[in-house]
Amino acid sequence: MPRRRHAVLAALGFFALAGIIWVVADWGDLRGKFGSRADILASYELLRADRAISRTKTWSMRLQSTRTTAPKEWIITEAIIPDREHSWQHEDHAPRIGNLEYIRIGNDRYFRGDAMPDHKAAPEWIKLTPRVTPPVGGWFELRLHLSNPRTIGYSFDSIETTLWSRYGGAHLRPVGLDNYSGHECREWTFTWVIEETGMHMTDTICLGTSDHLPYHITASGGWVEATYEWNPAISIEAPKSALPQPRGFVMGLPGE
Repeated sequence: MPRRRHAVLAALGFFALAGIIWVVADWGDLRGKFGSRADILASYELLRADRAISRTKTWSMRLQSTRTTAPKEWIITEAIIPDREHSWQHEDHAPRIGNLEYIRIGNDRYFRGDAMPDHKAAPEWIKLTPRVTPPVGGWFELRLHLSNPRTIGYSFDSIETTLWSRYGGAHLRPVGLDNYSGHECREWTFTWVIEETGMHMTDTICLGTSDHLPYHITASGGWVEATYEWNPAISIEAPKSALPQPRGFVMGLPGE
């Protein structure tokens, strides 16, 4: 048995050494396929972050505008990975003024909230019909590691919710350490261009230095920020009663 163990260890050592030699010898080829050394390191950090997220059970996110002069609008989402979410939204920008609430459990979705330009008021819980886009929120790609309901809407049948799918290839660069809700994180920044105007925009993502989880993300050139809490104690259940979705609830859909 000891002889077999030594053979296994020797084989593992050989493969590890071969891997190191391969990386050194083919570094130029790696750069050609995946970008610069900095891009490869950033990709590694994204993959570590996604792995860390996959090990969590719950999260909460607060999404809001960063502009102090903008209306006080926000979305709070609690989630149980992979397919339960509960969102509250407040909009304060005419003509969209009101409070909205949304629950999803698998592919079953429920909504209640004030009247908006694109739907009628629903003071009591209603169960949304298939193919109706959720009236709450947007920014579905920031609902990290949640599955997509098959009824999410006409143009949102598949939304990638991993950090790798959102930021892989974005040329992230580290800019320093920050702290959100008592968690030290390393902030990464990247720039992108609005094709119509050619304007350069900058966004950031802050990954925990010890647990690799994202604690702060900006989007739309820093106009919106999302802050996360990981593994909070939450419960998400379907409403005890829900009315059928009324005819004409969502405007502009076939047959409505």
